[in-house]
Amino acid sequence: MSRTSREKAGNSHVYVDAEEIRSKVLPGITKIVEEMGYELVELKVRKGKVLSLEIEIYSRERNISLRDCERVSSVVSRVLDMEDPIPVRYNLVVSSPGVDRVFRSEREYRIFTGREVEVKVNNFQNYNLSREVNTGKLIGIDNDVVKFEINGREVWVDFSDIVYTKLYFDVGKYFGGE
Repeated sequence: MSRTSREKAGNSHVYVDAEEIRSKVLPGITKIVEEMGYELVELKVRKGKVLSLEIEIYSRERNISLRDCERVSSVVSRVLDMEDPIPVRYNLVVSSPGVDRVFRSEREYRIFTGREVEVKVNNFQNYNLSREVNTGKLIGIDNDVVKFEINGREVWVDFSDIVYTKLYFDVGKYFGGE
Protein backbone atom coordinates (compact mmCIF):
# COMPACT_ATOMS: atom_id res chain seq x y z
CA MET A 1 0.00 0.00 0.00
CA SER A 2 1.26 3.44 -0.86
CA ARG A 3 0.20 6.72 0.76
CA THR A 4 0.54 10.30 -0.33
CA SER A 5 -0.70 13.30 1.63
CA ARG A 6 -1.38 16.69 0.17
CA GLU A 7 -1.60 19.92 2.11
CA LYS A 8 -3.79 22.83 1.12
CA ALA A 9 -3.62 25.95 3.22
CA GLY A 10 -6.67 27.71 4.59
CA ASN A 11 -9.33 25.28 3.42
CA SER A 12 -10.33 23.46 6.59
CA HIS A 13 -13.92 24.74 6.25
CA VAL A 14 -14.43 23.96 2.56
CA TYR A 15 -17.43 21.69 1.94
CA VAL A 16 -16.72 18.83 -0.43
CA ASP A 17 -19.09 16.30 -1.91
CA ALA A 18 -17.27 12.95 -1.99
CA GLU A 19 -19.39 11.61 -4.87
CA GLU A 20 -18.81 14.78 -6.89
CA ILE A 21 -15.05 14.48 -6.40
CA ARG A 22 -15.19 10.78 -7.32
CA SER A 23 -17.09 11.59 -10.52
CA LYS A 24 -14.62 14.34 -11.36
CA VAL A 25 -11.43 12.27 -10.89
CA LEU A 26 -12.62 8.78 -11.93
CA PRO A 27 -12.13 9.14 -15.71
CA GLY A 28 -8.60 10.47 -15.36
CA ILE A 29 -7.55 7.93 -12.75
CA THR A 30 -9.05 5.10 -14.81
CA LYS A 31 -7.08 6.26 -17.86
CA ILE A 32 -3.82 6.51 -15.89
CA VAL A 33 -4.23 3.08 -14.30
CA GLU A 34 -5.08 1.43 -17.63
CA GLU A 35 -2.22 3.15 -19.47
CA MET A 36 0.12 1.78 -16.81
CA GLY A 37 -1.09 -1.75 -17.57
CA TYR A 38 -3.43 -2.32 -14.64
CA GLU A 39 -7.19 -2.46 -14.16
CA LEU A 40 -8.99 -0.14 -11.79
CA VAL A 41 -11.05 -2.33 -9.49
CA GLU A 42 -12.43 0.44 -7.34
CA LEU A 43 -12.05 4.10 -6.47
CA LYS A 44 -13.47 5.21 -3.14
CA VAL A 45 -13.59 8.76 -1.88
CA ARG A 46 -14.16 8.97 1.87
CA LYS A 47 -14.81 12.08 3.87
CA GLY A 48 -13.29 12.51 7.30
CA LYS A 49 -10.90 14.86 9.01
CA VAL A 50 -8.85 14.44 5.83
CA LEU A 51 -10.42 13.37 2.55
CA SER A 52 -9.23 9.93 1.43
CA LEU A 53 -8.92 8.64 -2.15
CA GLU A 54 -8.58 4.85 -2.12
CA ILE A 55 -7.59 3.18 -5.39
CA GLU A 56 -7.56 -0.60 -5.87
CA ILE A 57 -5.62 -1.93 -8.87
CA TYR A 58 -5.33 -5.39 -10.41
CA SER A 59 -3.23 -7.15 -13.02
CA ARG A 60 -4.29 -10.29 -14.89
CA GLU A 61 -0.65 -11.16 -15.60
CA ARG A 62 0.83 -11.09 -12.11
CA ASN A 63 0.27 -10.24 -8.46
CA ILE A 64 0.37 -6.58 -7.52
CA SER A 65 3.49 -5.61 -5.57
CA LEU A 66 4.18 -2.71 -3.26
CA ARG A 67 6.29 -1.23 -6.06
CA ASP A 68 3.27 -1.34 -8.42
CA CYS A 69 1.22 0.57 -5.85
CA GLU A 70 4.00 3.12 -5.37
CA ARG A 71 4.30 3.67 -9.15
CA VAL A 72 0.56 4.23 -9.59
CA SER A 73 0.44 6.48 -6.53
CA SER A 74 3.31 8.58 -7.83
CA VAL A 75 1.78 9.10 -11.28
CA VAL A 76 -1.76 9.74 -10.00
CA SER A 77 -0.45 12.14 -7.38
CA ARG A 78 1.54 14.15 -9.95
CA VAL A 79 -1.47 14.41 -12.28
CA LEU A 80 -3.82 15.42 -9.45
CA ASP A 81 -1.30 18.02 -8.29
CA MET A 82 -1.12 19.45 -11.83
CA GLU A 83 -4.87 19.44 -12.50
CA ASP A 84 -5.83 20.35 -8.91
CA PRO A 85 -9.42 18.94 -9.00
CA ILE A 86 -9.65 18.48 -5.21
CA PRO A 87 -10.07 21.70 -3.22
CA VAL A 88 -8.96 20.24 0.14
CA ARG A 89 -6.14 18.28 1.71
CA TYR A 90 -6.37 14.55 0.96
CA ASN A 91 -4.64 11.20 1.39
CA LEU A 92 -4.11 8.97 -1.62
CA VAL A 93 -3.96 5.21 -0.94
CA VAL A 94 -3.22 2.69 -3.70
CA SER A 95 -3.55 -1.03 -2.99
CA SER A 96 -4.54 -4.34 -4.53
CA PRO A 97 -7.81 -6.08 -3.66
CA GLY A 98 -7.22 -8.26 -0.62
CA VAL A 99 -8.17 -11.93 -0.60
CA ASP A 100 -10.90 -11.30 1.99
CA ARG A 101 -12.43 -8.54 -0.09
CA VAL A 102 -15.92 -9.46 -1.23
CA PHE A 103 -16.86 -8.65 -4.84
CA ARG A 104 -19.08 -5.56 -4.84
CA SER A 105 -20.25 -5.31 -8.44
CA GLU A 106 -20.94 -7.27 -11.59
CA ARG A 107 -17.94 -5.48 -13.11
CA GLU A 108 -15.67 -7.20 -10.60
CA TYR A 109 -16.93 -10.60 -11.77
CA ARG A 110 -15.73 -9.60 -15.24
CA ILE A 111 -12.37 -8.34 -13.95
CA PHE A 112 -11.65 -11.53 -11.99
CA THR A 113 -12.86 -14.02 -14.63
CA GLY A 114 -10.43 -16.92 -14.75
CA ARG A 115 -9.37 -16.63 -11.10
CA GLU A 116 -9.93 -19.08 -8.27
CA VAL A 117 -12.70 -17.83 -5.99
CA GLU A 118 -14.65 -18.78 -2.91
CA VAL A 119 -18.41 -18.45 -3.35
CA LYS A 120 -21.19 -18.78 -0.79
CA VAL A 121 -24.47 -19.84 -2.38
CA ASN A 122 -28.01 -19.69 -0.99
CA ASN A 123 -30.12 -22.67 -2.06
CA PHE A 124 -26.90 -24.53 -2.93
CA GLN A 125 -28.84 -27.80 -3.31
CA ASN A 126 -30.70 -26.31 -6.30
CA TYR A 127 -27.33 -26.15 -8.11
CA ASN A 128 -26.35 -29.71 -7.17
CA LEU A 129 -23.69 -28.43 -4.79
CA SER A 130 -22.92 -30.41 -1.64
CA ARG A 131 -22.25 -27.39 0.55
CA GLU A 132 -23.00 -23.69 0.89
CA VAL A 133 -19.40 -22.44 0.54
CA ASN A 134 -17.40 -23.69 -2.46
CA THR A 135 -14.11 -22.91 -4.16
CA GLY A 136 -13.63 -23.02 -7.88
CA LYS A 137 -12.75 -21.05 -10.98
CA LEU A 138 -14.84 -18.05 -12.00
CA ILE A 139 -15.79 -18.60 -15.64
CA GLY A 140 -17.76 -15.40 -16.11
CA ILE A 141 -21.05 -13.60 -15.77
CA ASP A 142 -23.91 -13.47 -18.25
CA ASN A 143 -26.80 -11.17 -17.31
CA ASP A 144 -28.05 -12.47 -13.94
CA VAL A 145 -26.10 -15.75 -13.99
CA VAL A 146 -22.56 -16.29 -12.72
CA LYS A 147 -20.67 -19.29 -14.10
CA PHE A 148 -18.16 -21.23 -12.03
CA GLU A 149 -16.16 -24.40 -12.49
CA ILE A 150 -16.61 -26.27 -9.21
CA ASN A 151 -15.34 -29.82 -8.68
CA GLY A 152 -14.66 -30.23 -12.38
CA ARG A 153 -18.09 -29.20 -13.62
CA GLU A 154 -19.64 -25.95 -14.81
CA VAL A 155 -22.18 -24.53 -12.36
CA TRP A 156 -24.47 -21.63 -13.26
CA VAL A 157 -25.69 -19.70 -10.21
CA ASP A 158 -28.34 -17.00 -10.21
CA PHE A 159 -26.75 -13.74 -9.09
CA SER A 160 -29.54 -13.36 -6.52
CA ASP A 161 -28.48 -16.63 -4.80
CA ILE A 162 -24.87 -15.53 -4.30
CA VAL A 163 -24.25 -14.44 -0.71
CA TYR A 164 -20.64 -13.45 -1.49
CA THR A 165 -17.77 -14.15 -3.83
CA LYS A 166 -14.14 -13.39 -3.06
CA LEU A 167 -10.74 -14.35 -4.42
CA TYR A 168 -9.51 -17.69 -3.09
CA PHE A 169 -6.08 -17.88 -1.52
CA ASP A 170 -4.69 -21.39 -1.07
CA VAL A 171 -2.53 -21.04 2.04
CA GLY A 172 -1.06 -24.53 1.59
CA LYS A 173 0.10 -23.73 -1.93
CA TYR A 174 2.11 -20.73 -0.74
CA PHE A 175 3.20 -21.81 2.73
CA GLY A 176 3.68 -25.57 2.34
CA GLY A 177 0.67 -26.64 4.41
CA GLU A 178 -1.96 -29.12 3.36
